[in-house]
Amino acid sequence: MEEGSTNALLCDALMTAPRDPREFRDQARAMEARLDQATHTARSADHSVAATVTGRGRIVELRIAAGALDRAHPQLLGSSIVQVVHAARGVAHSAAAPELAALVGKEPPSQSAPGAEAPYEESFDQVDFLSDEDHDDQGGRR
Repeated sequence: MEEGSTNALLCDALMTAPRDPREFRDQARAMEARLDQATHTARSADHSVAATVTGRGRIVELRIAAGALDRAHPQLLGSSIVQVVHAARGVAHSAAAPELAALVGKEPPSQSAPGAEAPYEESFDQVDFLSDEDHDDQGGRR
């Protein structure tokens, strides 16, 4: 979860909370402190990249294996970094959503039903970040 989206959710929660404002403020601050202390880590499939984020999605550690650039396709390292950070933020968001929903007295967002079509996510698998060549949306050269 990115910090901006957490703040937006919290602001929405503050505007719709049906309780004592001081009590709600204290609970929201306590939740923010827990989110700042919580960490979530994701790793690439080959374990060459690992990212750790806070419960609010702020990157606190990015580890890249020493031999990652010595592999056959070092240009894929950039996409691995992006994907791992995105995955870690997704875990953080999933972990924070129920607590935020409980704070505002709403049900957490439901997970997609099995077999449901996933939203489009841009893939960087075929992008060569080290080349000056221009690529189309499908990863091919223009």
